[in-house]
Amino acid sequence: MSAAGLEYLFLTCASLVKVGEQTTSFGASARLGSIAPARALGGLGYDARAYSATGDIAPVEEGMRSAKRVIFGEMWEMKDGWAGPAAIYRRLLAQVDDPRRRAIFSIADDHFDDAHFLGFYREALPDCLAVTVASETLAETVGKLTSRPVLVAPEPVEGVRGVPQAIAARRLPQPLAWLARRIGLSMDHWRVRLLWFGYLQNLPPLLALVPALERYAAKYPLLLTCVTRPHPEIDALMTPARTREDSRLRVHFVPWSPVIMDAVVDHSDVVLIPSDYRNPVKQAKSPNRLVTGVHGGRFVVAHPLKAYAPYSGFSWIGEDLIDGLDWAIRHPREVVERIARGQAFIDERHSAEAVARFWLDVFDTKN
Repeated sequence: MSAAGLEYLFLTCASLVKVGEQTTSFGASARLGSIAPARALGGLGYDARAYSATGDIAPVEEGMRSAKRVIFGEMWEMKDGWAGPAAIYRRLLAQVDDPRRRAIFSIADDHFDDAHFLGFYREALPDCLAVTVASETLAETVGKLTSRPVLVAPEPVEGVRGVPQAIAARRLPQPLAWLARRIGLSMDHWRVRLLWFGYLQNLPPLLALVPALERYAAKYPLLLTCVTRPHPEIDALMTPARTREDSRLRVHFVPWSPVIMDAVVDHSDVVLIPSDYRNPVKQAKSPNRLVTGVHGGRFVVAHPLKAYAPYSGFSWIGEDLIDGLDWAIRHPREVVERIARGQAFIDERHSAEAVARFWLDVFDTKN
């Protein structure tokens, strides 16, 4: 398709792939910050497209010449760290005439401790139309680098809307547990099904939570499904004691891909989001994992991040995730009510139309 007449060009440093008829990416920031907004604007009739700056550069450069607005999405770390993507964006930005009118920067994570990451944005942000970020905390950091408008972007929902579901916990009678072990019968029918998913850098808080989950599993047997990339730390988590059919805490690993999240969310009772919440950098994270859980109809139990505060009435946010899990098991009716209210809130803030309207307001930024 020719880029002639292109209105909005979303750039990403991540690779784009085709899954069926859909263009997607293995990077959440590329999907949520570039691909989905372009798709949402397309749904309203605008010509908006997402291109990878590390793919075929010809359509990127052609699009940049004609696009009314060019959105430089989240940089994607490469083999040489942040130096590579910073160089790519610096070269492309040089082709944008009048960046104060045409260039917008979208930042999803706080990597400002890296000299290349910080150096590029310190150069680019003072002279652009606007900057969008994933959280209020990140907005405070970025605001120190520019006097241009810094706006918190609503990340679009992904996946199928799920029916709100409570946790159906069943206590396993000791005689039946003994019989199950004796004959090799799976205890999965009686388990509370926990789901954790995320990047590998989000894994340490989950590993720190495992001993508490093992203690709680003496009360209710648990199945913990971990969805991420293969890694030695995942292998270390999958001990024989945690993978047997009769384990009180049974751990299951599913390699992440763009096409499996609907199924794993649907198969879960509760989404766990442990985080290094005392780390100021982690406080810059967006609420996208929480939104995914609630949108999928499942209750979320999460550590307190600032970005989660608007969703606290629709989930359980606190420092002791075991308390949150126990509360959810004991209050099934309120769990369903909270999820339903949360889905209505998500429709207002994270639907495709809401995301498109947000970006149209950004494009019309006057100051």
